[in-house]
Amino acid sequence: MTIYDIAKELGVSPTTVSQALNGNTRVAAKTRARVTEFAMHNGFRRSEQARNFRLKRTFNIAIVVYNIDNDFWCGFVKAVEDALGEEYNVLLCNTEGNPEKEKKIFLNLMQRNVDGVIVQPASDEKKHFTDMVRNSIPVVLLEETEEPELSFVKGNDHLAAYRSTKVCIEQGYRKIAFLSIPPDCVGGREWIRGFKQAVAEEDCTGEVLYVKETTCEEVEKVFLPRVGEFPLVFCDTHLICMLLRVLFTHHVRIPEDLSLIAWSNKYFLSYMTPSISIISIPVEEIGRRAAGIILRNLNGEPHVEKTFIDETLILRESFQPSAGSPPAGVSGQ
Repeated sequence: MTIYDIAKELGVSPTTVSQALNGNTRVAAKTRARVTEFAMHNGFRRSEQARNFRLKRTFNIAIVVYNIDNDFWCGFVKAVEDALGEEYNVLLCNTEGNPEKEKKIFLNLMQRNVDGVIVQPASDEKKHFTDMVRNSIPVVLLEETEEPELSFVKGNDHLAAYRSTKVCIEQGYRKIAFLSIPPDCVGGREWIRGFKQAVAEEDCTGEVLYVKETTCEEVEKVFLPRVGEFPLVFCDTHLICMLLRVLFTHHVRIPEDLSLIAWSNKYFLSYMTPSISIISIPVEEIGRRAAGIILRNLNGEPHVEKTFIDETLILRESFQPSAGSPPAGVSGQ
């Protein structure tokens, strides 16, 4: 059964059949339904390979991530899929933070002729990204870049860290810790830069405590001996579960002994007792914006977009103003 067979049986042109099967609204709804029903009833299958060859597209978009274990990606991938629509397939690739593996993945994706790539970079090297763009494959980074050929969309980590730290200082905190994995990616560096800028401007004590392995044992070794020094700690998303376990195990009370703010979107943090304050990353919005950049480049003239999206401080029960300070002015959720 071919398009020509359907056209002959229904007394319409092959072009009309093709347009009807593609859902083209220029074909009357009644005719579209008639063609589709006949095609399904007679076991007609379109050759997607031939269609893709004609359109010079594969309808595959790749998402290349730094660490697939991070639950950030669940909401992100869904947002990208929803924004792209049913016509596109999403391929998910994991670099495990390995720059060499990232390069191999990009070479493979180029050979497979993917239509576009959204990537969280594993290093500062960008040549394999620009090579792909020069081969007419749009690439959107999830980290800031000054490369003129590369688009990016991301949360404004520096500004969020700076503003959130300022809020805490205004609430009376003069000694603040930031518990973080080593900042291998640009985003991590921007969080720390914003934090350090805020404490320096206010002449406060702010210290970044690096945890090399995401284990309870490592968090305990790094933070527990210092817990009495800092009445407030920021904690990045990779370490928050380990930190909570260590604090509960050693009977450190939140917020009586320690106020806590997580840089995380982990949904369960709002259901804990006490509920955990967060700096919320707009995961779905970042996904929608990244997909939009890809689609605009595929459907029009190639162009570059560089976009920051605000992140939000949400104060919950894990945060209380330091003694003698006014009540916190940021509403919780």
